[in-house]
Amino acid sequence: MTRWPIVRYLLGSHTIFLLLCLIPIYLFAVAVVAVVSIFTEIRISGMDAIGQALPWVTAGYGAATSSLLVTVLVHGRTRREFLLQHPLFQVITTGLAAALITGFYGLEVLLYRAAGWQQTVQQQRAYTSADEYGTVFLAHWSMLLTWLMIGVFIGVAFYRWEAAGGLALLPAGLIVASCGGVNGFFSLPFFRTDLPLVPVTLGAVAIAYGLLWLSARDVPLRTRVA
Repeated sequence: MTRWPIVRYLLGSHTIFLLLCLIPIYLFAVAVVAVVSIFTEIRISGMDAIGQALPWVTAGYGAATSSLLVTVLVHGRTRREFLLQHPLFQVITTGLAAALITGFYGLEVLLYRAAGWQQTVQQQRAYTSADEYGTVFLAHWSMLLTWLMIGVFIGVAFYRWEAAGGLALLPAGLIVASCGGVNGFFSLPFFRTDLPLVPVTLGAVAIAYGLLWLSARDVPLRTRVA
């Protein structure tokens, strides 16, 4: 029997697909900046601007994971396997995505310098300039991993409790806002802190995983009536 079948499948299919999806998104951002530069002076980072959509896309993808949970259970895998292997997939995939995004920031830095453009990032970000590559990587990994874990939790909660699963939005909102106050994504003024990025992220992900575990550890399979 193949070990770690769920994570192997996800890394070999979903991870590759998600990374490939990032490439045209960021190339589109470059194209938009190039077109806009014809009419006005560029003053903001295109990479940073398009990053505003990433949390919501990530959460949406995570919420759709409830169908994956059903699939793996139907094919003879266990809830325990899912709860052990899917988070590993999340950590690896979001880390790779953050590294790819950081690489795009690096290319943008070179482009802006060559063109003589300003490259400001949003004030609430954990990084103050686009060439702080280590912080750019950690901030994006923090955001992607937190929102993905929260998305999975929300998806499973709605699958398990249907309309009552909407209550999952309350702790989910608190987690992403608290973590966002550190990494600078979905950053509400009264949640912004100077706490260290990595410990806050680890704490947020641990809490989100605990909520996911409570929701999925004995989730029943629903029988659909035609």
